[in-house]
Amino acid sequence: MIVKRAWRGRRDDRGERAIGPRLRSERRRWEPAAYWLLYVVAFLAALFHWQAGNEFLAALCALTVLVSIRCIMRAHREGESAL
Repeated sequence: MIVKRAWRGRRDDRGERAIGPRLRSERRRWEPAAYWLLYVVAFLAALFHWQAGNEFLAALCALTVLVSIRCIMRAHREGESAL
């Protein structure tokens, strides 16, 4: 008989840290908000840098916008699957 032992900090089968349900729900609540904040700030920064003539920073901020959109979509999908 195989005994599966669990201890603090061990990862579960999905690859996530084994954390309590309260902490997991807090993360699910604030994670999308943080990505939305990143999206808004990076989008405005890209427009600002583009208008100022700094194309490199405008492109970097635009790339950050794309990454934040991808994170928002991932967080949304994970939130729906948790229901």
